[in-house]
Amino acid sequence: MNGSQLNIVLYVNSFLPALGGREFVIHYLADALLTLGHKARVVGPAGFWKHRQLRFNYPVHRWPTLRGMFPEQVSMAHLALDTALWSCDVVHAHNTYPTGYTAARLKRTRSIPLVITPHGEDIQTIPEIGYGLMLDPGLRQKIVLALKTAERITAISTKIRDVLMEAGAAADKIRLVPNGVDLKRFGQAATLNVREWLKVEQDARLIVTIGRYNPRKGQEYLVRAMPRILAQDQHARLVIVGEKTEVLRPLIKEVGMEGKVILTGGINPSQNILNRVTKTSLQQAEPDYLAELLCSSELYVSAGTDDNSEGLSLAVLEAMGAGLPVVATNISGNKDVVSDGKNGYLVVPSNEAELADAVLKVFARRDVRSDMVTAARAVASQYDWVNVARQYVDVYRDAIECQRRK
Repeated sequence: MNGSQLNIVLYVNSFLPALGGREFVIHYLADALLTLGHKARVVGPAGFWKHRQLRFNYPVHRWPTLRGMFPEQVSMAHLALDTALWSCDVVHAHNTYPTGYTAARLKRTRSIPLVITPHGEDIQTIPEIGYGLMLDPGLRQKIVLALKTAERITAISTKIRDVLMEAGAAADKIRLVPNGVDLKRFGQAATLNVREWLKVEQDARLIVTIGRYNPRKGQEYLVRAMPRILAQDQHARLVIVGEKTEVLRPLIKEVGMEGKVILTGGINPSQNILNRVTKTSLQQAEPDYLAELLCSSELYVSAGTDDNSEGLSLAVLEAMGAGLPVVATNISGNKDVVSDGKNGYLVVPSNEAELADAVLKVFARRDVRSDMVTAARAVASQYDWVNVARQYVDVYRDAIECQRRK
């Protein structure tokens, strides 16, 4: 089996043209597996009729949704039929539930090696805001069954590995495989005047942070750091990208940072990315707002307050791919990729003074910043999707060998 072509099912419950981080992760992985000479197909998403004309470099099997039926049983029947008709060497389920659970139940009758990759809400919990499927006792039982059944489970960071073990996954099953980055996004010619779009001065020095609002993201500390930053550099502007971030407006007003802190709201992956990764142009292309914002900024900040704030932040990796030094709190995920003094700075969590001083250090030392840009891009290159796909292939072969020994 070593070195031979694998036939891989990427089993999902959501896929493009739905726009989200998980959907693009699955696309880039499928595409990279083809580049490495393997067969890969995406199985399980809805849209059998609606998206019938959408084409990718790899097959996408969208099975019809049978309304009124038991969804878990129907999904298992779909997966059983798909693997019987087109065969496979390994099923890679994206999410512990529903896909991991469905594939685990299929193993009662079909000895197909199973790899599971969690994608956030299915394994992580934040009880105070009701976040996480594991908070539901019934779903927790199904997730635990999936983790116990799978031959291998992947984690994007050491923190996610710890969360998986707390959920009942055996340590010897878990393999660390990071997120990948689409570096091609950051080599495109600019089509957008970012400062005009943000309605800020053309000489503004942009500081960016990305993430749906959550108290653990530390966005309040970054807002509170801005007066200290502006006292030293009046051209600094903070751009916060993410859903639900409007809750920060009262704090922005309180610290006198209106017009200095810009809230963009959520920015979905743009249509031109979707057009580029499909064989069918769905709509007229528009600017890749997020990529152009990163390429027009001076640094990125990841201000999470504790280890549950981040896994391995895709936003941090993308910022590095765009050549941005990163100021980050010294927590799991951040410290996996940020080397203090080399491609950015690590600071104590929940400390606006340290955040401000680190930002100003990047602004003030242009010679050091140049070296940091080079180092950031070098780190991002390690997370190119072909490199990440090679790691997944090793996990697949490991899972196949584990199944063979049973």
